[in-house]
Amino acid sequence: MVLRDCRPGSHVRLSGLIGSHPQRRRLLELGFVPGAVIQVIGRGAVGGLVVGVDDARLALDARTGGSMVVEPIA
Repeated sequence: MVLRDCRPGSHVRLSGLIGSHPQRRRLLELGFVPGAVIQVIGRGAVGGLVVGVDDARLALDARTGGSMVVEPIA
């Protein structure tokens, strides 16, 4: 599943990143490393997301959310 498909309030673990090398590198710099726990805080009207990773809150567009492969945390 990809991050874009997650509902607000869910917690997921990042499994991998899909996309170009520069895009993956930038996400890694922001803390989106495999194994990171991501909390979906909110969703925008056109598919964007507000997420929490570590101590940061970030806004992601729908395309970026679709490039992040995640698995649910039980």
